[in-house]
Amino acid sequence: MPPLHALSGATPHPTGSIAPLSPVPLLTVRLKPSIRLAIILGMAHFTAIGLLWPLTLPVSVRLAGSVILLASLILYLRHHVMLRSPRSVLGFELSDDMACLLETKEGKIACTILGSTFVAPYLTVLELKPVESPAGNRRTGVAGWWRKHRKYSARSVVILPDAIDVEEFRQLRVLLRWKWKDPG
Repeated sequence: MPPLHALSGATPHPTGSIAPLSPVPLLTVRLKPSIRLAIILGMAHFTAIGLLWPLTLPVSVRLAGSVILLASLILYLRHHVMLRSPRSVLGFELSDDMACLLETKEGKIACTILGSTFVAPYLTVLELKPVESPAGNRRTGVAGWWRKHRKYSARSVVILPDAIDVEEFRQLRVLLRWKWKDPG
C-alpha cells in the first residue's frame, strides 16, 4: 500500500512528518508600473491646475492650489504608478472562493471583494475590504490609531492593461465578471 502522503497529495517533510496542503491560488497577479496611469494622472492634475489659474482668486490662493495639486500628483504617482509607497499593492492572489490576498510592502492582507468592483476591457478597479481585525496593534494616541486603522480600511486597486500581463488581465476580468458574485 502506498504511504499516506502519496494518497493525500501532501508532500513529506524531511523529518518524516507530513506538510499540510497549501491552497493553490486560482490566479496570481504581480503588478508593474503603468505608463498609462501616469499619463492619465498627470493630465488630470495639470488640467486642474490650468483651470485654477483663470479664476478670479488671489494669486496666493491659486499658487497654494497649484502646490497642493502637484503634491497630490507626486503622492498618487508614488503610490499607484511607481508602487513605492508602503501601502502600494505589489500583487494579489485570488482563491477558488474568490477571496483576495493582497501583497504590499507592509505585508500580506486577506480581503473580500466588494460589490463596487468595476470590470471593463480597458480598466479594472478592485474594491477590497480587509477581513482581519485591527485589534492586535498596541500603539496608542492618534498616530497609533491611524496606523492601526489605515491597514484595515477599504482599498482600491486600479489595474490598466499595461500594469499586468495580457493573459492575466483577461483571466482577471473573466473571473470577476463570471465567477465572482456579490454576496450582498
